[in-house]
Amino acid sequence: MITKTKAICLHTYKYSETSIIAKIFTEKIGICSYIVKGIRSKKSKNKMAAFQPLSLLDLEVSHHPKRDLQFIKDIKIEVPTIQIINSIEKRFFSVFISEVLLKVLIKEDPQPTLFNFIWGKIISLEKSEKTNENYPLIFLIELSKHLGFHPSNDNNNFPYFNLKTGEFSKIYQDHTIQGSLKNHLTLLLKNKKITLSKKDRSVLLNTLIGYYRLHHYNLNNVRSHEIIQLLN
Repeated sequence: MITKTKAICLHTYKYSETSIIAKIFTEKIGICSYIVKGIRSKKSKNKMAAFQPLSLLDLEVSHHPKRDLQFIKDIKIEVPTIQIINSIEKRFFSVFISEVLLKVLIKEDPQPTLFNFIWGKIISLEKSEKTNENYPLIFLIELSKHLGFHPSNDNNNFPYFNLKTGEFSKIYQDHTIQGSLKNHLTLLLKNKKITLSKKDRSVLLNTLIGYYRLHHYNLNNVRSHEIIQLLN
């Protein structure tokens, strides 16, 4: 079946001397793996720039549900992400987002609401004049809403936040945060702009990664966050 769809490139793997396998999140099909033959050869009409992490694409694909690898018939860049490619900080953010999405996008079915959310976040990252240092934190919090375990903002005056239940609490239990860490999370849930030290941002980022793990999304092998923690 031939399908035209918007798509977001997440990652590529080398396949033979001149080809790649691209992991791509499509609007109409969902997450798929595509073999792109000959793209790494000098004579290739398609450019590898189309397969950078978070490239926003318009694809025409040949899709067969029983195949592990699908084929791309035509590809074009729908929205250029020049700033993401040229900014070191934005590029690290894009790799982080790609790594996270590779972990959480486990359904092969279309997820148009989630797709539109991610598409919009990439465009906002591309267009932002000044990169928000807390972008990875905000992305993880907003993404959790689309995955069904967004932290509740009710009773945020309580002294503790339980990572396992996703709720604020009066009682200290296992998987509970408190103090400044809890306060930082509260402000982010309220969409407040906050200034964090490198150390506090790192602790909160690792806390959110732990929050995902408690809700059945293991981000342990995500590595780019270690580099992000060194920024700023």
